[in-house]
Amino acid sequence: MSKRDSKVVIATNGWSFEGRWGTRHGGFPMLGVFLIVFGLLLIAGNFVSWAEYGTAAFFMAIGVVLIATGVRDRSDLALYAGVFMAALATASFLSAAGLIHGDGWGTLFVGAGFMAASVWRPERGIRLGWAFVLGAILAAWGGLQVAESNLSFPTGRLIGPVLIVLLGLWIVMRRARR
Repeated sequence: MSKRDSKVVIATNGWSFEGRWGTRHGGFPMLGVFLIVFGLLLIAGNFVSWAEYGTAAFFMAIGVVLIATGVRDRSDLALYAGVFMAALATASFLSAAGLIHGDGWGTLFVGAGFMAASVWRPERGIRLGWAFVLGAILAAWGGLQVAESNLSFPTGRLIGPVLIVLLGLWIVMRRARR
């Protein structure tokens, strides 16, 4: 070490192989509360028809909390897990309410959510990448399933070619940026 190098002090509180988001607050067992509420909703679903709304709202709330955690902590895992849960819960809730009908809505919502989350990411200096492409593929696939189930249009034969076209467009656009 030369005289021009500055002295750096690094302090640690300890080493651990436990993975956690944030710090541990007290000892309140959130996993236990989650399992209790989840189990009660599953039990209620066997006896009352409106329990499907509660289950969807419960998972939607968990998804929103994960999205907020992902935004706050800049965690891609939490962000995309939250988008996945919130999108599927939204599709389930709207289907139970009778506002949407047919197949493919969950896939469409997950794809749209992934695309929205990946558009948010460039704010942090990350370009559109795998998440946007995956979201576009899922949204196209879900949209074709929705069209097939609601319009009686045979889109099953179009899914593969449309996905190939989207992949080709992505490769061309990516190459054009360089």
